[in-house]
Amino acid sequence: MKKGLAIFAFLLVLGVWSPTFAYVLWGYKWASPNITYECDMYGDYTTQCNNGKTEWSNWTDVNLSYSSNPGITTTAGNYGNVSWSGLCSVGSSSGSTVYRMDISINTYYTDSYSSQKRKGVITHELGHALGLSHENRLGPGGSVMYDNDGRTVYSPTQDDINGVNAIY
Repeated sequence: MKKGLAIFAFLLVLGVWSPTFAYVLWGYKWASPNITYECDMYGDYTTQCNNGKTEWSNWTDVNLSYSSNPGITTTAGNYGNVSWSGLCSVGSSSGSTVYRMDISINTYYTDSYSSQKRKGVITHELGHALGLSHENRLGPGGSVMYDNDGRTVYSPTQDDINGVNAIY
């Protein structure tokens, strides 16, 4: 028993055993966890945007609610053969506080995606809008914030949820 406690104390002192997290923050946040959004899209894009919004709202400390004057606007359009299927841009900010985020979904790529993969792209971009950056250390199955469409998860993982909750 004493040997086991000694090993535990030794590991604790060395820092070998410690809680870890992998989420990466983008460095800004909304002034409040109550954030308005609008999915200015059509068909399955609107459905998947609302599904992603619901998951972030239900699983984190943020409350995303619809508004015709939103903080987060999500649109879908054909932006051509560029390097991205989704893009999140800061529309308005002051210091580290953000007031408007614009999400663009590139239908050039995403029209051929399954609904599930399309939701993954939108949910990923919503994660950026909430303050998360890319997370590649966990691999394509570890975070919806994985930096390309090779991700194999399409909903926020516990690490993503922990990241948003650390902000708000």
